[in-house]
Amino acid sequence: MKLTDRFTEECVIVDSQKSTRSEVIEEMVSRLCQVRGLADRDRLLSAVLEREDKMSTGIGCGLAVPHAKVDFLDQMCIAACSVKRGLDFDALDKQPVYLLFLIVSPSNNTGPHIRALSAISRILSDADIRKNLIDAGTPAEFYARLQTGENKYS
Repeated sequence: MKLTDRFTEECVIVDSQKSTRSEVIEEMVSRLCQVRGLADRDRLLSAVLEREDKMSTGIGCGLAVPHAKVDFLDQMCIAACSVKRGLDFDALDKQPVYLLFLIVSPSNNTGPHIRALSAISRILSDADIRKNLIDAGTPAEFYARLQTGENKYS
């Protein structure tokens, strides 16, 4: 699965200035709803934050993948965000998070959700790709750098 086939540069936030993980997640959900025309912003945000409360989705190496499965979506949606100064996310490795990928999916279709998580893990395990995404100055640059990273691993 190519992540860049599942979202556009309009779903990218470069260098968020929000100061907490909840605020960054809210910013990402709002952007995703605005770009994709999703009407259930509050329910979507609640589902993502509820999942985050169970266990942090900060998986280490400066990466977090907040996600949720809901019954009111008909297809998977992805958004991405960089936080250049780093963000306390209660990550597994206790290090700041610099990159976030938000994944929301229909609850009745697990395949694409799992493939997206796997693709993020595979591509972002490369420190050079992570650095290139963090250093991106615009959403278009972030998106192009992610495509380059995907091509390296496809």
